[in-house]
Amino acid sequence: EEHIRYHSCCCRLSLPAFVNYAGIAPEDVILANISTDIDQVVYYVCFDRKTRSVVIAVRGTLSAQDMITDSRQSYTSFPLPPSLQSEECKEGTCGVGFKLVCDRIVEDILNCPRLHRILDSEKDASIVVTGHSLGGAISSLLPFFLLNQPPFQNRKVLAYPMAPPPTVPRAIANIPRVRKMITSFVYQDDVVPRLSVHNLSKLRFQIVHELSRARGRSVRTLMNEGFKEGSDQVDAVESKALIDYDSRNEDPLHIAGTIFHMKTELTAMCGGACVGCYQLCCCPMRGMVAPRGTYRTICYKATSDSFQEVIIAAQMTHEHLPSSYERAFQDLLVEDISSL
Repeated sequence: EEHIRYHSCCCRLSLPAFVNYAGIAPEDVILANISTDIDQVVYYVCFDRKTRSVVIAVRGTLSAQDMITDSRQSYTSFPLPPSLQSEECKEGTCGVGFKLVCDRIVEDILNCPRLHRILDSEKDASIVVTGHSLGGAISSLLPFFLLNQPPFQNRKVLAYPMAPPPTVPRAIANIPRVRKMITSFVYQDDVVPRLSVHNLSKLRFQIVHELSRARGRSVRTLMNEGFKEGSDQVDAVESKALIDYDSRNEDPLHIAGTIFHMKTELTAMCGGACVGCYQLCCCPMRGMVAPRGTYRTICYKATSDSFQEVIIAAQMTHEHLPSSYERAFQDLLVEDISSL
């Protein structure tokens, strides 16, 4: 159909599969881009009849093209919507790859007559944006781009990014209206919400600094220096890493909006003989050895400053998977979020 963009895609996507998984009627898909390319992601625009809202769902990284889009992190600016501007702040900063994706989605939406017909008939319909990983980055930024367009300036726009990387400067991430508009979710030690050029530069400096302390030992710098004896080369690399880290430290990007940090915690140990024994964990962290007992996903309110450092953890990539987030949400009590 004219509102569905198909493309030769490595991911074997299909509209029927999406419709079946989302539990919606095929006619409620307003617009879909089932193709992937550099600076172009897979997304769906649907009408949710239950909440009378238009939902934009953006897929995360799955293809090589998506990875290139992720890596295009040279800073670029974008204009803030008039309702979010102040005398001190009139534009934001983000990765150039993410900006180009947002520009393309907005262009597609503005050129979709079917969406405009729905918005004309649903005067009170809100716009809800969500996505995971790369989709989380786009759903963090897309509200700013939509609110700059006349069809959306007087509508309620909400975003629910899952596992988003840092996308905007702190001054924008903590604007009160932005905190009401965007609600981000991070699970455990997921590495992606901590991945930014600034944080990686900091990690690189920390690694080289520790290597520089290993004087008299054989060290591998892991930065194309090869295997070296002594520390003269390490000193030079440490100096270079420090300069690079300082240059990235001026205005690091942050996760936007209100942040909920979901953690799976042991709430009760088994009694009797099994206390203290270990087995494969039965909590959402599949495959991790942990004490036998009862686990629950508990939600905490966090600040963007909590994710300004890469944490090296055994499960940091596993905990980024959509399946890990899905299990966490299934285990999460709605009352926990409501109370926060």
